[in-house]
Amino acid sequence: MPVNAERIIAGLRLGPGSSLLVVGDVGAEILETFAGALGGLGNVTLLHREPEPPAWSRRLAEKGLKTRRSMLLEHNDFLPSSTFDAIFAYNILDKLLGKREFLSEAYRLLKPGGRFILVQRLWPFTNMRGNEFRRLVERARSYTIVGVDVGPLSARALLERPQ
Repeated sequence: MPVNAERIIAGLRLGPGSSLLVVGDVGAEILETFAGALGGLGNVTLLHREPEPPAWSRRLAEKGLKTRRSMLLEHNDFLPSSTFDAIFAYNILDKLLGKREFLSEAYRLLKPGGRFILVQRLWPFTNMRGNEFRRLVERARSYTIVGVDVGPLSARALLERPQ
């Protein structure tokens, strides 16, 4: 499932002034599209694991993109609760030890009414299978499930933190 930035913007209900947390290697073009909907890169935070931000993001950091390093994406105590209007996670679930913990952490970071989109490649590209993705999302009972789409090679879920 390729990333359709406009579809994600609509699903997350992003508008000028919204704050967005991005987790995963989405690329500069997608982030610039998000920034256009948000009114600038200053409203976007990229969370990454590596000692340095991804090379593709460095040019954007000069334009206002905030980058934060997290060794454990499942636990980010340095980010205050209820900080973001939306979260976009791209192809990271298969890299996490605590998938359910990551969903709980995303819930903590979202403002009430905030939305969270997960996009994940599935087996054979990663070790995650569609039924595992679906079970993970269905067990995230704190969220309202807006939509789940599991295809043969990728999956997408749109979740909302209740008001």
